[in-house]
Amino acid sequence: MLIPASPANAYVTYTADQCSSTTSCFAIFYNSLENIGIFWSPCFITNKTEDSHLGYDHLTSSGMQQVRYQFNYGYGFGFDQPLPNSSKCQGQVPGSGEGVKNNAAGASNGDSRSHRIFYNSNQQGTYQTIPPGYNKNLIAALKNNNASSERL
Repeated sequence: MLIPASPANAYVTYTADQCSSTTSCFAIFYNSLENIGIFWSPCFITNKTEDSHLGYDHLTSSGMQQVRYQFNYGYGFGFDQPLPNSSKCQGQVPGSGEGVKNNAAGASNGDSRSHRIFYNSNQQGTYQTIPPGYNKNLIAALKNNNASSERL
């Protein structure tokens, strides 16, 4: 009987956002727009191209660290800049702590540059562009089928 070996010193950490309070950011939301045209659900915030919404692996002196992206637990976790039309991340509700990859329903672009959400990792496949200042539900082909994003 063979037992698969696990990598020595491998550990997993989870992160909720990749943006600072001094930058304008792009928010990927767990839920669709509310009837009043704003997002009010858990979100993942970034200001850069993300090759995979799953996260990434990082070699540290303690071993391999697997960083996994998840929807955050509330507005204000390192990000206090406004999103378009007063959209905000909401915590402690369904979707909080869920993985970002293949779980998004919409996006809000508070950045000065457009962002694209892609069906596949590494910015491949069907995509949707979210211009600066807009809140958009993801198109049917991308709703809960989001694997990467690109800051244009």
